[in-house]
Amino acid sequence: MSRYCLHLRDSAVGGPVVSGRLYRFVNGVEVDWDAQLPEFTASTRGQRLLVLLHGYNVSRSEGRASLARYMDLLAAQGLSDPMLAVLWPGDGWAKALSYPFEGRDADDSAEVLWKWLSTHLKPGTRVAFAGHSLGCRVAMATARRLALAGTLRLDRIVLMAPAIDNDSLGQSGRFGYREGTLGAERVAVLASEQDWVLRFAYPLGDLTQTILFGERWGRALGLSGPVERDPEVLARLEPVPRADPAYHVDHGDYLGVARQGGHTVAETERFLAPFLERHSQPRWPAAG
Repeated sequence: MSRYCLHLRDSAVGGPVVSGRLYRFVNGVEVDWDAQLPEFTASTRGQRLLVLLHGYNVSRSEGRASLARYMDLLAAQGLSDPMLAVLWPGDGWAKALSYPFEGRDADDSAEVLWKWLSTHLKPGTRVAFAGHSLGCRVAMATARRLALAGTLRLDRIVLMAPAIDNDSLGQSGRFGYREGTLGAERVAVLASEQDWVLRFAYPLGDLTQTILFGERWGRALGLSGPVERDPEVLARLEPVPRADPAYHVDHGDYLGVARQGGHTVAETERFLAPFLERHSQPRWPAAG
């Protein structure tokens, strides 16, 4: 299985979105692979590429370690697709105070990622996404651009604790992702009512973004799950129950590894792999 890492950032913490530099994980070590871009294009041709995105307030080293570990967990579940971890600057030295401004970095990252994928993937390559938290905004904004361009085929999308509004999958316009939802084969949302970041911090950050940048204000998709009514949108959504309250799934549990190791706290990889492989009725263990 080929595992790559795309840096859309130059700084260890914060900094601007950059045009992208490709690395490859070789025996657990990240190797500069930008001069080997034709190899990446050839190895993904006709394949499904799984694009992985970390969330908000994650440094470059933390994002690299987290997504590399998650690739291992997905491979242990039998997933053999080429994978691309994307490191984007959704953090800052001001920590939580930077949140209202990270939405713009997410949108800028999506613009750059779309251009990069469109340049370095051949038609016929399918693109799947798995995002966490604000990384879901990058994933869906990129999916929307890919769907509108129509040059690459969207595959399945998994949104874990998505820090986007709970009605945005069916909305069009600047802060909606309807085109990406309808362009994907299926979209699955993993949500938990015990996500205290989305319950308490998201409304405050969202309100600030509304005041500063005119964004819509709503509840987090990763807290309530989708609230769509349009039959066309509903037909694209995988019916995944929210996490069982008894599991106490919090925001960091989707990618965070359990103490005993071998799986994430929320056991998300045990849903992702069969969902992406089109098993019938894939089950999220945390949903009971």
